[in-house]
Parts: sequence; C-alpha cells; structure tokens
Amino acid sequence: MKIGLLIIATNKYVNFLQPLIESADKFFLKEHDVTYFVFTNNKIEVKTNRSVVFIDTEHREWPWMTLGRYRIFSNNSAWFYDTDYLYYIDADMLFIDSVGEEIFGELVVTQHPGYYNGGDWREARSRSTAYISNDKKIHYVAGGFNGGKTENFMKMANILASNIDADYNNGIIAVWHDESHLNKYVAYYPNEIKLLTPSYCYGEDMNIPFKKRIIALTKKHEELRS
Repeated sequence: MKIGLLIIATNKYVNFLQPLIESADKFFLKEHDVTYFVFTNNKIEVKTNRSVVFIDTEHREWPWMTLGRYRIFSNNSAWFYDTDYLYYIDADMLFIDSVGEEIFGELVVTQHPGYYNGGDWREARSRSTAYISNDKKIHYVAGGFNGGKTENFMKMANILASNIDADYNNGIIAVWHDESHLNKYVAYYPNEIKLLTPSYCYGEDMNIPFKKRIIALTKKHEELRS
C-alpha cells in the first residue's frame, strides 16, 4: 500500500520533526511504501530512507495552525492523489511501538486518552457548525492521530475545512478548535469510523491501562506557539 503521513511543522514545531520521522521509520507501517508530507515554512532536511515531500506552508498565529489544518490538507489535495491511505499526526508526537495494519480502515480516529472511560468536551453552542446536541452519544476522540483511506480522509477534510471556515467567518471558534469539528464528523458518520484505543495518542506523563504505541510529548504550549 502507498501511505501518506501528514505532518505540520512550522516555526518552532520543526524541532520535533526529525525525532518523529526517525520513530516513524522504526515503527510506522514498516511493510508499506510510506511518504512523509511535511507542511513547513522552514528550509530543512530530514534523515530517512523513505520519501519526503516538503510543502511550503505559511505560519499563522495561534490557533490557526491547528484550527486550519484541514483547510491546508484540502488546498493541497493534489499531492496525495496516488496514495491509498492518509494519516495525520501532530508533530510533537513519537511512535514508540509497532503501528501496523490494525490502523487500516475507511476512516480511523483515536479515543481521547482523557475521556476513554466517560465524559467529553463537545461543542455546546448551537451557532457553531461543530455543535453536538447532548442527546447524541459520542466517544470523544483526540485530534492528534487520525486517517484512513485517502478518499474517505479527504472527504472528511473538505467538510471540516468548510465548516471551520464558516464558523471563522461568523466570528466563532469551536471550544476545542479542529478537535471539536472532528468529533462532530465522527458523531454523524459513525458507520465509516474505526475507533482506535488511546494507545495511539497516549500522553507522555499519563498512566492509563493501554499499551503505549504513539505518545504525545509533554511541552510548554505557550513557548511553542510564539
């Protein structure tokens, strides 16, 4: 299979790129043809035996680099035309154990490590396109790792980009940015969804009953966002 791994690494987040790629080389879909698509405003090189495509991407102030990620993917869809599967991962994460074909599916999302046993932070304002009514049952998912078949992932990316743009133009930012919009999509398209455990977005300092496969590194957000 031809796999694309999407990474946004603008400004200070570029410092996470080499360690992430080294970990992906070691653990991510080892038996498949993987290309790293790196969205960056930096002139950088990375060491890997896999293909790397650098896509010039303007850095914008917080929270746009997270809120606008699906617009970035939608606007650059031509780069992904020959991939079978696409996955997005936050730059400040690391693969620390095997991640293989168990992640294949039409659309794959990761249960949030903070809410795997109940609770969620859904968008409660009905004027947002990310709004989810309280009677809608959801498994709250994290924004840090998701993907699936390229056609399905890009369908989602296009819808989320349009919804986020509509909110933004109306002066609305969803409570958890792109993650709120992702959860809205998951809630209303459940038949497409394959739900991964928090193993695939495991907080570095957490202690929860799952095997660590991908960890989210502990960092000082305020410093990185400047």
